[in-house]
Amino acid sequence: MMKKLLISFVSLIVLLSGCGQGASSEEIAKLAYEWEKARFDNDYDRQQDFLYEEGSYDVDKDSKKLDSGLKYEDIRYEIYYDKELEHYYVFVEFKNPKGENTVNDSLMFRKKDGKWKLDQNQSMNINADKIKREFEREACINCK
Repeated sequence: MMKKLLISFVSLIVLLSGCGQGASSEEIAKLAYEWEKARFDNDYDRQQDFLYEEGSYDVDKDSKKLDSGLKYEDIRYEIYYDKELEHYYVFVEFKNPKGENTVNDSLMFRKKDGKWKLDQNQSMNINADKIKREFEREACINCK
């Protein structure tokens, strides 16, 4: 009886500890890609799906949609996770598909209604050096 109780207790601890973890780095990188793709495609409606606060990014509200040709493999993703706040910080770098410059974006994702969403307002205030000093990098995808 005591052995069954101990096994049940250990199983419960393992289950509960798994629930508090964030998404996988690959899931967050794909989310960052989908955001950047919607942004560079001028796809306002799609952009709104990713935002923590709908309407917080409305640059492309009246723009004509296009296909930028941006691909997941073209983007470098550095991913950091703040366990205390349950936020993901993603630093992306890629060649602008609409121009010659390099794009360096800092993105912050947090959960809303069980889904990871881009907090556009907080993303604008990210201090990348501070994040890189304070948190261990979880992943670097497409890094060469």
